[in-house]
Amino acid sequence: MGLEYDGTDFVGWQIQRTGRSVEGVLAAAVSQVAGEPVNVHGSGRTDAGVHALGQVVSFRIDRDMTAYDWTMALNAHLPPDISVRTVDFPHPDFHARYKATGKLYRYRILSRSPRP
Repeated sequence: MGLEYDGTDFVGWQIQRTGRSVEGVLAAAVSQVAGEPVNVHGSGRTDAGVHALGQVVSFRIDRDMTAYDWTMALNAHLPPDISVRTVDFPHPDFHARYKATGKLYRYRILSRSPRP
């Protein structure tokens, strides 16, 4: 699936001992919709406070739902700072981390004396 999030209130992608992680919140939502524990795999990790517009995530589950149904169900279980944009059903060999062929990072730095 394709995910976007505002990373302001997250410790980053990866689950940490303390703090709220994107991976942890997403895994909880997917597990709730699936009705069983599910591990989610991101195409990469982000640091604390970093936002994403197209994070690719994969997981394996045997549940007969359409892409639209997955999108709507997950977004209903996710907080406002995480949103599922797209859902697809790739080949069973697909893994978001190991099949990634590239990444694009855009850094925006506000350089002025008044705060935004």
